[in-house]
Amino acid sequence: MKNQYLYAIFAACLMTFVFSGGALAAGENLADYHAGMNGCESCHANEEPSADGAYEFEQCQSCHGSLAEMDDNHKPHEGMLMCADCHAVHDVNVGDKPTCEACHDDGRIAK
Repeated sequence: MKNQYLYAIFAACLMTFVFSGGALAAGENLADYHAGMNGCESCHANEEPSADGAYEFEQCQSCHGSLAEMDDNHKPHEGMLMCADCHAVHDVNVGDKPTCEACHDDGRIAK
């Protein structure tokens, strides 16, 4: 009986730890979240944005994979868009997802 009680406490603590990390990140700005890994250089060379965003796009892909490797919402955009075109990392929070309607006003939706 004592072991079951200890197991229940351990499980509750573990679940609190696991879920609190996700809950804290959910309201955090994307840029701040990524900067927590390696400072601004997590995304930018020499802590400065590149002129065309290409360096930052490469950084996104180095961790998250190419658009073609992602889900069906990302694949059609391969070769046409960069991550920051939809995910404005300094303006949105972790967990916020852009909608198709933000760019497509012709009724197209993700499949």
